[in-house]
Amino acid sequence: MYIKLINPATHGKAAYSNSGSSAQTLNYLRQEAGRDGEEATFFGADRDDLSAAEVGQNIDSNVKGLRAGEAKFYSLVISPSEAELTHIGNDEAKLKDYTRQVMAQYAANFKLKDGRELGSQDLVWGATLHQQRSYRGTDPEVSTGQAKIGEQRPGLQTHIHVIVSARDAEQRVTLNPGGRRSRFDLMQWQAAAGRQFEKQFGYTAQAHEKLRPKQRDGSRDAGRAVRIGERVAALNLRVLKEERLDPQRVQQIAQGREYDKTFYRSLATVERRAQQGQPIDNAYHLLSTGREQPVPQHAASTMLHAVQQAVRSNTGREKKTEHLSEKRGHNSAELDIEM
Repeated sequence: MYIKLINPATHGKAAYSNSGSSAQTLNYLRQEAGRDGEEATFFGADRDDLSAAEVGQNIDSNVKGLRAGEAKFYSLVISPSEAELTHIGNDEAKLKDYTRQVMAQYAANFKLKDGRELGSQDLVWGATLHQQRSYRGTDPEVSTGQAKIGEQRPGLQTHIHVIVSARDAEQRVTLNPGGRRSRFDLMQWQAAAGRQFEKQFGYTAQAHEKLRPKQRDGSRDAGRAVRIGERVAALNLRVLKEERLDPQRVQQIAQGREYDKTFYRSLATVERRAQQGQPIDNAYHLLSTGREQPVPQHAASTMLHAVQQAVRSNTGREKKTEHLSEKRGHNSAELDIEM
């Protein structure tokens, strides 16, 4: 289970701006549903048939005591995993009931000065359920060419968008889930939401993980591919043309090693050598195995033979020089001048 508190400054200043009316955010959610071929319908604590206009009216009229620049509402996203959605048959009614439980926990998580505990009835909120997600221009899959903007993501993608007022229903208390942890512990609420799903639907995450074949996070791997490609491109600018690495081959090695620490450590070694002007002719072997490429036996023998020959040659030269210096009629000074 993934629960997110949206920060308008980083998750879309226009779409999720919360210092004024909620109309802009509600319109965005309706448009998002329309782009994915859905019709946005809203629900609340005790109704399944709310319209966007009703949600907006409830939120925008519940702002007494808030100053002009203060947040008037907060946007939350509740995203069950594909395994969780499969477990409940992607049932819309169950997801709505679950959302109501999560919002009750949201209210109870606030710690008030008088020690009073809030309940679901103290909140003003509305939510909409989206069945699909589409690729955006900022997604790694798009930048790597694996997907196109607007294409629907595969698998079950159902998630819930919630808009909740920054004031309680009596408009006496300000409720900020992104404020001091002593007032609202966001991580505690997120963890509680995960446990609520397990309790409510008899779901055990560990059991499902054991039964389900291990799957890699495609979006994360796509992001890694982009960064590795950038590093290879920068590396290739530092080496001779014949030493340049094939980005696709490096990507294949990274995938084969499942992006482990050995691969990244080896890539850093290759980068360091390129920066220092050293040869990187064994780069592919190092990236694949994490070990230096051994010198072939015949090459080692040839190298040893060359060293031995050089030693013999130097030894002979030393003996000859010594012999000349000992010959009668010559002295060291004369030899130095002649040489």
